[in-house]
Amino acid sequence: VNANYAGRIHRDGNNEGPSAIKAVGKFTGGKLRYFPTDKQRNPRTDITTLKTKDSVVMDLSNKFVLFDGNCAHGVEKFKGERFSLVYFTAKGYMKIKEPDRARLAKIGFCLPTEKLIKTMKQEVNNVYG
Repeated sequence: VNANYAGRIHRDGNNEGPSAIKAVGKFTGGKLRYFPTDKQRNPRTDITTLKTKDSVVMDLSNKFVLFDGNCAHGVEKFKGERFSLVYFTAKGYMKIKEPDRARLAKIGFCLPTEKLIKTMKQEVNNVYG
């Protein structure tokens, strides 16, 4: 959960990729600028050279939006009180030991499967090409 935070354009560093985000509160602005074609690796494109025309702007106030957190993204300026709920899967989640997985399951925490992560990555690609 982020409170009144307009994150500059960045790429997530410890994220499997598929992310879901929604913004709530009494605010104007605060849309997510997302660069869906920012997929080049080794070397990564310098964020400062990305072109606005290559981005999409997503309104997060109506529903959860799916995007790849490893692609560049940032929040536009806003006025008012804005909270964002961001769900993502940390890299290395498959390394969680079985006793810890069992404890998490017991309290209702569902870990994603590798198949689900793969499916979600494909879904993000289907939405943004």
